[in-house]
Amino acid sequence: MEKMSTGIAVNWWRVLTIVSVFWLATWSGMGAEQDDITYRTLVQRVMGGDFTVDFRSLRLACMKSSHCEPRGTKEDLGAMNSAEQNHQLNRVVEIAGKLIERGFVNLEAHATSAAAYAEMNEPAKAKFHRDVTTALTRSIFDSGDGKTKESAFEVICDREEYVMMAALGLPYFGSSVSKTRVAADGPHTYERWEVRNPETGQNAVVFFNIDAFSPTKSRVGDQ
Repeated sequence: MEKMSTGIAVNWWRVLTIVSVFWLATWSGMGAEQDDITYRTLVQRVMGGDFTVDFRSLRLACMKSSHCEPRGTKEDLGAMNSAEQNHQLNRVVEIAGKLIERGFVNLEAHATSAAAYAEMNEPAKAKFHRDVTTALTRSIFDSGDGKTKESAFEVICDREEYVMMAALGLPYFGSSVSKTRVAADGPHTYERWEVRNPETGQNAVVFFNIDAFSPTKSRVGDQ
């Protein structure tokens, strides 16, 4: 009887282990599906003209969703910039549109679309993309002032860092730009930028909180 009880206990343990593994996999899948639903719901609200959406939540939802890329590839961004420089407006909005479809929070794609549609005399489309650009940028500015680690700008990808540097009137590439990873401070990780301000000639320091960075989404090589 003792041997039989032991055998039954072992079998039950195996069954429980299998059930636990199955449940964890199912729960993980449900969580991923919910992240996608959250992201799509927020995007649909903005597409419908609802700018009461919390754009910080939208940006963070992008990082959790399997359907959102917050930045373009080097090839796509290069093609969009080339089309813009050559004044190929239809090509510009085509590429930008694909980038936005892949990742609605792509700041550069919205800003570029706004400028292109304005030149194409399509004011409604230009305004929509301009409003999205403004809301996305404001959600970063609202996160801090970038002057210290404690008040660092919260960003989700390197391109948002570039946009913020440009918004501050500071360069984000070149020999005068230095960028270093700051050791984790508790649960937080930062990047410290030190650049020469072209207007004053003085060095400026800007901090970014990169907690939301993803190993696969937030950077594409060195740009």
